[in-house]
Amino acid sequence: MDGQTYVQSKMRHLKSQKRKNRNSHKNNKISTKKVSFINQNKNFLTELWQLLFFTSTSIFLILTFLNQAWKPISFDQTKITGLSGITKKDIKKTTSIFYPKNLLELNPKEVEYYLIKKLPIKGVSVSRKFFPPEIYINVLEREPIAFASRGFSNNIEKGMIDIEGSWIPLQFVNKSKQNKIKLSIENWNPNKKKEIILIIKNRFIFQSPLQKIIINPLQEISLKTEHFESVLLGSGTDRLIEQINKLNQLQKSLPNLLINTKVKIVDLKDPNKPELKVERIQNDGR
Repeated sequence: MDGQTYVQSKMRHLKSQKRKNRNSHKNNKISTKKVSFINQNKNFLTELWQLLFFTSTSIFLILTFLNQAWKPISFDQTKITGLSGITKKDIKKTTSIFYPKNLLELNPKEVEYYLIKKLPIKGVSVSRKFFPPEIYINVLEREPIAFASRGFSNNIEKGMIDIEGSWIPLQFVNKSKQNKIKLSIENWNPNKKKEIILIIKNRFIFQSPLQKIIINPLQEISLKTEHFESVLLGSGTDRLIEQINKLNQLQKSLPNLLINTKVKIVDLKDPNKPELKVERIQNDGR
């Protein structure tokens, strides 16, 4: 083969190779487009399936929610915690105006307000649960600190009060708590709540343990302690700490000053000028 023939043969081979490369590149492009198209279709179908799934799930949940929310709920579906003296029966009777109602109609804040208004409750939280449909009531009862009595409809009503001076009907305090309390308040009334609170909060300052707080018809306050039958404070408690300190001083000094006599009344309306009313103790040996 001469040189010219060889060159022509080589050229033909190169052209053939170029055509193959072009065809191969075209085929690769087509193949890539197909793969891309298939992937796009797959992604579209996946997204469509996800959309349909979440949409159908959402619709199902909404329908279920609406179905549960509009069903009348009874007191039997109410869960209560925090009760001590107040009973579940008391809660049922008080909240009877709210049942039966569906969950959407029942307003937790309205139930809370009504319970605090009607029962001796310091705090309460009410919440709703839709799956399953339930009402949750968590109660914080008032803790009794003293027995109390008050005039009510020409009768004497007995009850208890808490540290804030609020009235608690006796029926809402269990016996175990009643048995632990020694302090009492006679003729309690809301006008003297501030004074009562102040005395109760300072009761541990008394060296002679405080037993009773008495409010007379003139709204004057007197106390009974373990060692003193009657301690007159007056109509206010502006000088209560002074009065308590003076009473403690008297308790220390009186046994050495008084012989064969007993203190009947200590008048501390003016703590700077205390007055004593005493009675003689009969000597059985005479």
